[in-house]
Amino acid sequence: MNDATDRGPIAQSVPDASAGGRNLLLIAAREPLAGATKTRLGVAIGMERAACLYRGFLVDLARRFTPPSGAEADYDLGWAYTPGDADFAAVLTGLGVCPPAETRYVPQVGLCWSERQANLLRWGADQGYGATVLIASDSPHLTRRTVGAAFVALRSSPVTLGRVLDGGYYLIGLRGFHDVFSGVPMSTGMAADALVARAAALALPVAELPATFDIDEAEDLERLVAALAPTGAAAPATWAALHALDLVPPGRGETRPTPLP
Repeated sequence: MNDATDRGPIAQSVPDASAGGRNLLLIAAREPLAGATKTRLGVAIGMERAACLYRGFLVDLARRFTPPSGAEADYDLGWAYTPGDADFAAVLTGLGVCPPAETRYVPQVGLCWSERQANLLRWGADQGYGATVLIASDSPHLTRRTVGAAFVALRSSPVTLGRVLDGGYYLIGLRGFHDVFSGVPMSTGMAADALVARAAALALPVAELPATFDIDEAEDLERLVAALAPTGAAAPATWAALHALDLVPPGRGETRPTPLP
């Protein structure tokens, strides 16, 4: 995610009480084009196949985390997308998802992932949200319960973090804004530990959530199939894509859901 050029300052801010301190959930996502997303996975299975699978991720995450129409939601939903010139509402619509009008769309801004995360979370605080949680779109099995637990944790802790098994993290949440990203080596096996150390240096307690896995490389597909088998009910669009791409080994799950649009 290295497309935006407006770097913007990274500073500490506090919520604007006029917005009522609501919660904001941001999903960091790429336009699902072959060769532009899941490229490490694409090296192993092909760029178009990797993009097809990622489209399934987006569908499942959109369906799971879009608040029900007419219901009082615990959070507002936004998509933190790249590239910045993408029409991400149209991307979702093209995948068969109908995002409600109140969905927020926030382009990722910054020259590196640390800057982009900082700018997104600061944007949430500047918009008046009391707590902002940013999740990656690489874990299509992520549950509403986990996101709910993140917002609960932020009632008493300024930072919450969900680790992935490779040393990174799938979720970062802040109450207000704090610069917990400076000096953190992203896309490495030290990212989560370094972020926790940075928070400790700022005297910010971190509430940690249960760890999970993300899908970056071919080896991660075995974990994904194991998590979704035998029916794929936890992520139906992803399960359909795995079957369509012949990525489900024989005997691991025989249910073949309706193909993706």
